[in-house]
Amino acid sequence: MKNLIAKILTAAIVAPLGIVSCYAQTEASLKLIKTFKAHNLQGESLIQVQYSPSSLEFITAASDGKVKVWQEPAKEVMEFSQQPPAMLFNGRLEADNSTVITAAYNGFATRWSTKGTPAQSYGPHLSGVTDVELLPNGEGVVTSSDDGSIRLWSDNGKLLKRIETPGVTRHLALASKRDLIAASQDMSTVTILSTKGEVLQTFKAGQGRLNDVIFSPDEQLLLTTGFNGTIKIWELANPHMPPKLKTTIQASETGWINGIALNKKGILASVGDDGTVRLWNLQGKELAKVGLTNKHILSCSFSPNGEKLLVAIQDGTIAEFAI
Repeated sequence: MKNLIAKILTAAIVAPLGIVSCYAQTEASLKLIKTFKAHNLQGESLIQVQYSPSSLEFITAASDGKVKVWQEPAKEVMEFSQQPPAMLFNGRLEADNSTVITAAYNGFATRWSTKGTPAQSYGPHLSGVTDVELLPNGEGVVTSSDDGSIRLWSDNGKLLKRIETPGVTRHLALASKRDLIAASQDMSTVTILSTKGEVLQTFKAGQGRLNDVIFSPDEQLLLTTGFNGTIKIWELANPHMPPKLKTTIQASETGWINGIALNKKGILASVGDDGTVRLWNLQGKELAKVGLTNKHILSCSFSPNGEKLLVAIQDGTIAEFAI
């Protein structure tokens, strides 16, 4: 009987934590390995860094209009440039390392091949393309734009669907196993869509203008960042129903959170306007921080094994940390 009561009490304590309890990382550190200049940028510039999902190759995409493919340790192996030159907002290197896709201010997304096949463009949009994702199973491409639209395209660049959103969409996140897309808007809203372009819901995040949005590795959690310096962690059990807010993290008191990344151990990284790199667990406990620079840090990305973190600084510098 005592054992049964103990089990019931344990279940009652653990159950409310739900999915977040699966990511109960309690210790982590940040050790700076190296820094290197990836792009020569000046002023109010943009730079994004993104690991391949399958290797230690990564890309940098920047406002100089160039996207570069790198191998460890900081060896540039390939470069693609927008013609005519146009600043790049975002870029991704796909899992097979054969495809790079970029979102540009000139109103086009471009799919580049590392194998030498011709580039494929997606557009034009009425304004700059803010983000882009390759859809699962070769179903095409999804883009977001300053013109207020989210668009689905075939692989060969044919427009399949256009969805209007309640504001400018800043970032896209893909949950490929669930066939879901999340889009963050500057109206403090998040739109959840199917990969077929069906709008499933739009909900208010309550963080002011939104920036980054990501799914957790198991695709059950959705994380959003806001102009008010917060990160919110949502449980998205049913994509047709409003998500349940699990945790709010006041990640910065002095600026916008520009980028977040989450590894499979439940370590959450955040970077922002205050030049500081921070690690958190999903219960909101700060695990480590490094004041890296007096410039804005604009994005971050974990290696596939979660043991390294890259961050991109406004002047074009990339910093690599061991976790």
